[in-house]
Amino acid sequence: MKIGVLELGEYQFIKDLMQRFGGTEIEFISVAEQRLPMAEKYKVILDRLSFQDPYLRQVMMLASLNGAYVINNPFASSMNNKIMHQKLIETLGVKQPKTMVLPRVNEEWDLGGSVKEPNWDEVKKEISFPCIIKPFDGFAWDDVYTAATFRELQNLYNSMKYRCILLLQEKIEYTDYFRVFSINKRDVLITKWNPKPFGLGEYMHPDQKQMETIGKKICDATIKLNKMIDFDVNAVEWCVDDDGELYIIDAMNEVPDIVKNSMPEDFYWWIVEKFCQCIREKFSSNEKNRRFFDQ
Repeated sequence: MKIGVLELGEYQFIKDLMQRFGGTEIEFISVAEQRLPMAEKYKVILDRLSFQDPYLRQVMMLASLNGAYVINNPFASSMNNKIMHQKLIETLGVKQPKTMVLPRVNEEWDLGGSVKEPNWDEVKKEISFPCIIKPFDGFAWDDVYTAATFRELQNLYNSMKYRCILLLQEKIEYTDYFRVFSINKRDVLITKWNPKPFGLGEYMHPDQKQMETIGKKICDATIKLNKMIDFDVNAVEWCVDDDGELYIIDAMNEVPDIVKNSMPEDFYWWIVEKFCQCIREKFSSNEKNRRFFDQ
């Protein structure tokens, strides 16, 4: 049996990862037609690409059904979105931004008035400006905007309402922002992060005195969250506001960017090592992905 990798081959993180598996056959996955039923040749698959393509997602589900352990669980990934996470975060005892869901307008089907455009008077009562508008299932910074005024908000909604279910959130003014890597549902790395789009975010070591106050709460809540959503790999975004309150800003990032030159060297190699450890553990065990229809 082999380890399969679904990712772009030139990505440095994957190269560094693959170099640590001497003695175990590891290869990049390329898929075309699939025979049903199929024989699975991979014991473990590291999937960092199927989120971009529905065919690849279905193939990863099929591989999981045939016995491969897929990281991350494709069944869990397909059911996870920012709306569901709003409810899960409530169980963690952690604050989150005030949020409203704005509907996608269907141009193809007459739904008989079942879906209506937002009641803007209600929106203005709930959310103050500036605010954030983004897709409910978005990735990274795609279609994430700040609306400074009510007019800007309406214009942004009108530009996206035919293709996206949208989340509208209050904008938290923070003093500190953290990106928290979680691997294998137990190992946690808290990084101080300066969030920027297009992979330009800067990672720094957090203040250790501050971590004595909030570090355990961040670690415990992050582990609990990832066990609930069944993610072996995730990057959860946290912040601290002006009053010292902790917020979860983004609970799901199943394929976090891991760019060597954007973070301290010890952070990078910690992530590489924990990834390797997770893959080795799954490869040497009989563990299978959790599925909602398992008995």
